[in-house]
Amino acid sequence: MTFANLWFAAAVLGLLVVFHLELIALLLNLARLGKPIPAMLADVFPEDTREKLQEYITDGARVDFTRDAAALVVLVAFWWGGGFGALQTEVELLGYNPVTTGVIVLAVVMLAQTWLSMPFSIWDTFGVETKHGFNRTTAGTFIGDHFKSLALMAIIGLPVAWVIVWFFYYQPLAPLYTWLFLVGFSVLMTFLSPRLLMPIFLKFTPMQDGALRDAIFALAQKLDFPVKEVSIVDGSRRSSKANAFFAGFGKTRRIALFDTLLQNHSQEEILAILAHEIGHNKCRHVPIHMVLGFVEMGIMLSILGWVLKSPGFFAAFGVQGTPVGMGLVLFGILYRPLGILTGLLGLAVSRKHEFQADAYAVKAVGSPQPLISGLKKLSHDHLAHPQPHPLTVLLHYSHPPIGQRLAALEAAPV
Repeated sequence: MTFANLWFAAAVLGLLVVFHLELIALLLNLARLGKPIPAMLADVFPEDTREKLQEYITDGARVDFTRDAAALVVLVAFWWGGGFGALQTEVELLGYNPVTTGVIVLAVVMLAQTWLSMPFSIWDTFGVETKHGFNRTTAGTFIGDHFKSLALMAIIGLPVAWVIVWFFYYQPLAPLYTWLFLVGFSVLMTFLSPRLLMPIFLKFTPMQDGALRDAIFALAQKLDFPVKEVSIVDGSRRSSKANAFFAGFGKTRRIALFDTLLQNHSQEEILAILAHEIGHNKCRHVPIHMVLGFVEMGIMLSILGWVLKSPGFFAAFGVQGTPVGMGLVLFGILYRPLGILTGLLGLAVSRKHEFQADAYAVKAVGSPQPLISGLKKLSHDHLAHPQPHPLTVLLHYSHPPIGQRLAALEAAPV
């Protein structure tokens, strides 16, 4: 077997392993819907909710499986039909330099992936979410969001891609330079995104003076968490699901509350949810996750630097030479199984951090009951899986299942 064939076998095996692993996790998760609801969750998922919950999760799983199966079929057909080699040849015929050629290849592939996933996004939004009463997105908003995303990909993504491709063509220490560049870019976007990018999609309206606003500022002051403003986000324009988050960094921060959260939750529950978010900051969870992400990025770029030097790797996909832009596309296929493995650590750490933030919120508000009540409402209103399978939790859950969180909250010291 040639080295190129080894690359080919590794890529095929990786695709099949990932697809079947996801399928097994999905089927096991669906099977758990038939289990009796634990006593502690009986009031969260009453009898009249369980049938709707099962149907909602099953409908969502059907979309996920069909999307993954279609993506696998399209990828294999394109690959084995010589698509990657043909695409590289056609773009090279445009006569641009290698870096620009690589960026064009990346842009074509990304655009194709976006549009191929569009039918499934429509199915999920206007089919599943609408059927179960969650969707409030109009066709105009959906289309507008799509083209805004494409514009941002062009304005921000293409220059970033150009720098990366340039590094790997002309710098011997390309993995290191690329890592430093992406770390700096990520930190910069962490500061700029809340002020420049989020408002493109969401409308932030300052919260009017009142009891809730006063209580939020009082809580922030009590917890030594400087806040510049409290904003209401028009989340109801897209979904009935509730959310809250912090935007901004440093000495001043913006608290953002979805209008749906205000509609469905009491002041005590909202304060407990915000205390949980403040807990993430106080426990230094954000920088920990950033560091873990940067470490994973460094590992990935180191492997990428080695792979891009192998003509056999490109030959396995029907591509001649070692074109960097196409190499980035093909590496994404090969790296996915390893990416799942490295992602397990980040998800496990995230779940641990959620427990810590919950415990912080209990001490901050003096009782576990407001957060317990808030989490119960969120799980009920979002039709969350009451008992997800451990494999699904391991692979995908950044938050612990609701039953585990409630049990930990009830046992948390005040």
